[in-house]
Amino acid sequence: MKLYLMVRTSTDISRKGEVVKTLLVRVKWPLIAALSLMVGAACSEDNVVFQDREPFNPPADSVSGMLGYYNIEAHQTTCGNCHADTQVEWVETAHANAWEGLQGSGHAQEFCEGCHTVSELGNALTAASGWNAVKDSTYLDVQCESCHGPGNDHAGAPDMTQPLASIAVDTGLTNGCGECHSGTHHPFVEQWVQSKHGYGRSFGYAGSRSGCDECHSAQGAIEQQFNSNADYLEKDGDRLPIVCAVCHDPHGGPLDHQLRAPVGEDTPRGLCLVCHNRRTVPSAGTRGPHAAQGPLVLGSTIAWWPDGFEWLDGLTGSHGDTDVNEDLCATCHVVNFEVTDPATGDFVFHSVGHTFEAISCLDAQGIPTAGPCANDERDWSACASCHGTEAASQAIYEAFKDTLNALLDQIWVDTDGNEIIDAAPTDAGVLPLILQAAGDRELDRSDTLFTAAEGILYNAQVAATHDRELFLSGSTIVIDQGTGLPDTVSFSGHRTAGNGVHNPPFLEALLKASIQHAIAFYGIPAPAPGFDLTIRADRSQFRR
Repeated sequence: MKLYLMVRTSTDISRKGEVVKTLLVRVKWPLIAALSLMVGAACSEDNVVFQDREPFNPPADSVSGMLGYYNIEAHQTTCGNCHADTQVEWVETAHANAWEGLQGSGHAQEFCEGCHTVSELGNALTAASGWNAVKDSTYLDVQCESCHGPGNDHAGAPDMTQPLASIAVDTGLTNGCGECHSGTHHPFVEQWVQSKHGYGRSFGYAGSRSGCDECHSAQGAIEQQFNSNADYLEKDGDRLPIVCAVCHDPHGGPLDHQLRAPVGEDTPRGLCLVCHNRRTVPSAGTRGPHAAQGPLVLGSTIAWWPDGFEWLDGLTGSHGDTDVNEDLCATCHVVNFEVTDPATGDFVFHSVGHTFEAISCLDAQGIPTAGPCANDERDWSACASCHGTEAASQAIYEAFKDTLNALLDQIWVDTDGNEIIDAAPTDAGVLPLILQAAGDRELDRSDTLFTAAEGILYNAQVAATHDRELFLSGSTIVIDQGTGLPDTVSFSGHRTAGNGVHNPPFLEALLKASIQHAIAFYGIPAPAPGFDLTIRADRSQFRR
């Protein structure tokens, strides 16, 4: 339990000219008994006791009712006089210093001011309000009312008016984060709307399905993954995609960028891993991996491990090693850089990495764009921070993708092009050889028996590149159920390997161990002489 006490001193001058200073003091429970002598009442969390003053000033912009700061020097919002816990979190955010940040940027212009103050931007108001109506210093910085709207009516009658903020995000909206976090300097919304977190395949029917909404809708993720019951306009409305407020706590918190969880935590509670950690290991009936990227990066609780396969510390992929890659997924998937005109050097665009695409395709100006594209049209800058140069990074990527494709071809090549794993000699690879030697029931994912062959197929799905999407895109097995009519069993899965980047040494070792196991367990022929199945003992070859 905490008590917040508003204390007056004679060290400051308020907007109204009084000699006062508001001091927010956090008092822990053991001291409440002593303090109760001063305040004359027991307190519950978020109680605020005022001495000799009303808890809010008359609004400078009386038309809109925007209250702004109660005490400018102390960064004490009027809203924070009652919502004290939120005030304590907010005052540590960049929003609380938005005006100073603008003035110190060297680029301050009048048209910037509305997004660095309390105004109609960010909330449901459309007419000029707050700073944009009355340039009063109580409206400096991005305060509570920037998102929640005017607080005057709520402060006067709290039970009658509840100014809820919106978490909706899209281009063209006239409220929410996008009114300010947009444009060439801050194109968060423009990039987000192109992403799979936005209106791509991550949203749609899955967002409204029970069991899926915890990662495929904003409301489900906020409540179920981040344990927040905060109120907002869309809380009980139609499902939204993964909007800003899913990953960023609008009220602040102890983490950089107001994130709800750390990006560099190598556990299932890391920011990306809370959702990118769904179906990671196979079982009877499993059709393929689903959102298994996080455990693959970390090299744990992922795929089917053949007998005797051990993943040694020396083989751990550096991409999942926080001593090497402090920000894990964000290092490659949230890349900030500025685009300038090569002829003039003038600023063109500040990419904020919110397409969440690693090694993004770039357009002719150097701005991230939807692919596909050639590898030499991509941005390799994030890779170069570890691999020396962008050219070296590209060469390592291409070489390992070729290695992975060659290993996947040892598991299955659809020789006749019918998208069915046929027994050898119709198709080639260890899975067709297993069907030839042991029968089609070894790959029957419709039954309750889990076999080594199904484990090998699952591993190939985890490792599948964009060049070998047959492992993911609904290919089938034809099973003889003994009825005289063949039964077709499909399999599918999500892209997991990142074309191998998510964990190169692990994926190489996993596929080699899978092929070795198939040879020994099913007694099938080994690959042609010269094909190397040696599992390398260190990861150094994946760095340079």
